[in-house]
Amino acid sequence: MERSKSHALIVLSTLAAIYGLIFMERTAPGLVTPELLVLFHISPATLSLMTMAQYLVYAVLQIPVAIGGTHFRPERLLVIGTMADGVGTLLFALSHSFVMVVASRVVVGLGDALIWLNIVTVLARWFSYGVFGRVLGITAMAGNVGALVATVPLAVWIDAVGWRIPFVVMGSILVGLAGVSGVIFNRLTPAHPDWKAQRANVPWRDVLGSGRRIVMVSLAHFGLMGPFLGFVSLLAVPYLRQNYHFSEVAAGTFLGFGLLGSLVGGPVAGMLADRFRVARPYQVIAAVNLTGWATIVVWPSHLPLVVLGLVFSVLGMANGASVLTFAAVRERYPSYAVGLASGVANTAGFLSAVLVPVLMGLALSSHHASQIELAVVLPFALIGLIATLGMSYHHKKSQKQE
Repeated sequence: MERSKSHALIVLSTLAAIYGLIFMERTAPGLVTPELLVLFHISPATLSLMTMAQYLVYAVLQIPVAIGGTHFRPERLLVIGTMADGVGTLLFALSHSFVMVVASRVVVGLGDALIWLNIVTVLARWFSYGVFGRVLGITAMAGNVGALVATVPLAVWIDAVGWRIPFVVMGSILVGLAGVSGVIFNRLTPAHPDWKAQRANVPWRDVLGSGRRIVMVSLAHFGLMGPFLGFVSLLAVPYLRQNYHFSEVAAGTFLGFGLLGSLVGGPVAGMLADRFRVARPYQVIAAVNLTGWATIVVWPSHLPLVVLGLVFSVLGMANGASVLTFAAVRERYPSYAVGLASGVANTAGFLSAVLVPVLMGLALSSHHASQIELAVVLPFALIGLIATLGMSYHHKKSQKQE
């Protein structure tokens, strides 16, 4: 029993390390947005192609990855994804044209697509339902620690040595971690090893036939996860530098407040979900998320710095709490359908992460007004709130049907 627990902790630590580095690499390009604009002589709308390429590949591949999980070991797919992320990061560091930058982010998007769903599946094989929300929250917290490192510490490093060397180091570590995790997954046997028996058939009818249940879960993720991720990945630093005249390090500091909120949001939301079920905590978080976005839309450049830091923290907390989407999936679907349902919901989340920076970039290129740029997010946040309200009703209905 003790040996099984220690093995589970090793697996959790490995997954947390992978996700932390992945999230660090995912957030880091937002710090070098001004340098890329100058280096490649492009507009914000054109630069948004970089983020769009990464997240569009991610979104498109979510359902195929979920299906692939019925035929291949999730641990193996996770190792391949980590390796692809490392290679893509190295290509980004070596890019000398914008076409190469976009191509490198496509490779990163391919790797990212193989990461989260397989992390969820591996955790489900090692941990029971009663602790799943907390374990999921811890893993999400590790990702946000990585994103937090990609603020002030990385900004200082980039300021000292330029932007290419840090990305070379991150890429090299990811490639090495892929090899180490492959060895670990090969030697340890999960608590629930019979994954093929549980997922022998792709449960299309159980997921897509569940109607509004899957729609509400997906739209909740659409409204909470994508807007913050899309904003942070591309335009948050330029917004802070232009509207509040921050230096790169100061902008990274306020970005860090948001990521610190994400760090707290995941574990806290996971614990609340384990205790109260998912719907009610998710509704409160969605309402807070909409309020936070509305605040910076109304006052895009005149907030006191304390309030600005608080708003960024709240938005980050809501983003971190979007991990409740996957707890909602586990709560509403049998184990054999969790992978596909998670893939559908995650597709919606990353579709919004594609749309937000593109629409923001177009708005900024057309009007040069931050208020119009930020207002793009409000419909997304409103959809997320409406969806979380619908999740409660349809969960009760499904329970009565059972």
